[in-house]
Amino acid sequence: MAESKNKNMGFHGRIRGLGVTFYQRGGRTYARVSTRSSSNKQSLGQFKVRERMRHSIALWKSFYTPYEPLMETTGTTTAYNAFLRANSALQTVYLTKQQARQGAALLMPGMVVSEGRLPKVEYDFAQLAGGERVVLTNLLTGIDEAGTQELTIGCNDDLYKLLCTNHRNPQLMPGDSVRFYRFEQMLHNDCPTVKMTCCEMTLDSDPRQIPGLRGWQFLSHEGRLAIGDADNESTGWAVVLFGEKEQSASTQQVLTTSQLYRLYITDEALADAAESYGNVEKPGLLTPDIPERRHE
Repeated sequence: MAESKNKNMGFHGRIRGLGVTFYQRGGRTYARVSTRSSSNKQSLGQFKVRERMRHSIALWKSFYTPYEPLMETTGTTTAYNAFLRANSALQTVYLTKQQARQGAALLMPGMVVSEGRLPKVEYDFAQLAGGERVVLTNLLTGIDEAGTQELTIGCNDDLYKLLCTNHRNPQLMPGDSVRFYRFEQMLHNDCPTVKMTCCEMTLDSDPRQIPGLRGWQFLSHEGRLAIGDADNESTGWAVVLFGEKEQSASTQQVLTTSQLYRLYITDEALADAAESYGNVEKPGLLTPDIPERRHE
């Protein structure tokens, strides 16, 4: 009998359908059943990474034009990407899908608001004699170091004369800018958000009034520039320098005593957030591989 010419006929390559892959190996046909779920499941680790990313994006969106974070960039890196990278070390907060859709964000100590090569502005909370809390910076005012005095700052020239006379702050140059940020932690209908306000002044002799200064209180305390009205525990602050010549900023972080974020770093918050998305694998739940089925 002649040998069949169809001896080596069969499947070549792979045929996929209904989650099953057929293929040949050593002259025999095998089938592998896919273990991938059509529900696009994510591991708990993947979910945590995405929660951190979602929150960093929400923090970026809490800034408004033209006061977005001043981030030094190189190559194709954008300020947005630099901001996300700089804040990747923040503690992960867990927000539900509904909260994320509403732009939920939490004020956290250590949040980076600028990054660059200029000297850092140092600031911390301090108590006045009457018990009021202020944000005290290391910027010298040249005013009596023993007391506290409210300052009248309404235009660029006022700040320029205060900080730059006699080169008392050598890190500042004419034409540089100073940004003062205030962040408020808000909570409405179980959705936390961050409200940002900012005023910016350029160190020059421009005498025109700056509308954005309404609501800001500046003091000279112990010979240093201070920001007043800082008693609210749910408020955060930052002071940023921008050098016109260097085209770079100082690296600054938010100063705050806000504690609301602590409610969103617990195991309970993680469980609620994961449940709201509905596609997160439970810890320790592994999907076993299904062994190959052999067909003779």
